[in-house]
Amino acid sequence: MSNTSNKPVQEVRDGGLRVAIFRNVPKQEGDRPRYSGKLTRSYRDAQGEWRDTEYLSGTEFLRAARLMEKAYDAELDQRAADKGEAPEPTV
Repeated sequence: MSNTSNKPVQEVRDGGLRVAIFRNVPKQEGDRPRYSGKLTRSYRDAQGEWRDTEYLSGTEFLRAARLMEKAYDAELDQRAADKGEAPEPTV
């Protein structure tokens, strides 16, 4: 499976935390697309420039876990859209 566009189909955020969701196009006709995600944290460096990192502080673990739950729900919605179905209701 390859990601042909390198652009996320959706993003979920909580402050500086972000999960980008990518749709990976199947290599063979008839295969379903697969989805992947990347968790990053944005911050400003000493020069005031925005940077991204994959490292989290301990105080961000719970926020990241909750954000990943939202990303999972978003991925389910994307799968439903691929099938032409209505998204599942969230609880």
